[in-house]
Amino acid sequence: MYHIVIPIDKDGTRSAAAVQFVSDLGDESGLGVDFDELTVTVVNVFKEFQAIDDGGNVDSEELYDESEFPDSIERIREQFAEAGIEVDLVRRHGDPGDEIAEYAEEVDADTIVIPGRKRSPVGKAVFGSVTQDVILNADQPVTIV
Repeated sequence: MYHIVIPIDKDGTRSAAAVQFVSDLGDESGLGVDFDELTVTVVNVFKEFQAIDDGGNVDSEELYDESEFPDSIERIREQFAEAGIEVDLVRRHGDPGDEIAEYAEEVDADTIVIPGRKRSPVGKAVFGSVTQDVILNADQPVTIV
């Protein structure tokens, strides 16, 4: 079994790149990935926060629901289904970079595939903070698509 972890945020506009990348693994990529031997997990992290104002304190733990996925996660599940690939959905709470790397370690994932943001030529040399955290903290190979 080959396990790919794909982190998707609530925006989800870049999810199509991850779906295309994974779908291409079974085509003429030379890798010959058998989709029956492939496990794909889409991970969404509800970012930890604490807000304090005149009305009191609000902690992200109070708002977090592990079964309440953003629409972007349902969309990527549909995109994978159209490609004939079944995915598992996981929702976590905390620092996104840490949670993604920790989850990949927990499940002994083979790789992490992160959809990147569109950037200028100079900006491509610098990743977003979550992507950078995952690259630095994960023990698995990380592919930016």
